[in-house]
Order: sequence, then C-alpha cells, then structure tokens
Amino acid sequence: MKKHQFRPAAESGAIYKAGDGRLKIALAFPNTYYVGMSNLGFQLVYRQLNRAADVGCERVFFPDKKPLPGQKTRRTSLPSVESQLPLHSFSAVAFSVSFELDYLNIPVMLSRGGIEPLQRERGSGAPLI
Repeated sequence: MKKHQFRPAAESGAIYKAGDGRLKIALAFPNTYYVGMSNLGFQLVYRQLNRAADVGCERVFFPDKKPLPGQKTRRTSLPSVESQLPLHSFSAVAFSVSFELDYLNIPVMLSRGGIEPLQRERGSGAPLI
C-alpha cells in the first residue's frame, strides 16, 4: 500500500497571495503541521488574517523529524508552507499555542528562523513577535 504524501502546493484550503506591499505575517504553530492543522482555532485565525486585502498570512510549523515533501530543509531557516520564506523575512510572527509544553518550542522556532529569542537581543529590523 502506498503511503500518502503531503504536497503543500496541492493542499486544499491553502491561501496564496502574491504581491509586495502587503503586511507579511507568519502564523506560527509550535508543534508539527499535522497537530497544527487539526486545530480549528489556528485555521480560523489563518483565514481571518488573509481576508484583509493588505495582509498576507503564511503558516510556519515546528519542524518534524522528517520535513514535509517539497519543503526546504536548511538547518538555519524555518520556511513557511506557502512560499518557503524564512521566518525572519516576515514583518510579524504570531504564535498560536494550544498546549503548555509547546511553549518550549517557541525559542527553538525563533532561533531556527533566524530571530533572536530574547527581545533585547533583536535588532531594529527584526519582526514583531
């Protein structure tokens, strides 16, 4: 039996917004894709943010042991699902946390995404967290 493979480009419900000038927000879930996409609140926030004409919201998940098919696997970046942009390239990063133990994954995600975990160590060009 063939195992189902996830292909982000063919994902049902993904929202792709092209164009510059939009506020780019990374909606981050500090757990794996499969746990995050099972969360209806996370999906609702993703859709609501993308309803705004001047906002482009993309999803970022805690890296699984095996990357999603088609996902870039650089150790130092944490790419978004939609455009594979690294976390540090967004204007803002919003976290959706459902489980207390997931808080421990937030500094790991920030570091892997090229963002200093401590606010006092971030430069002026860092995204709003």
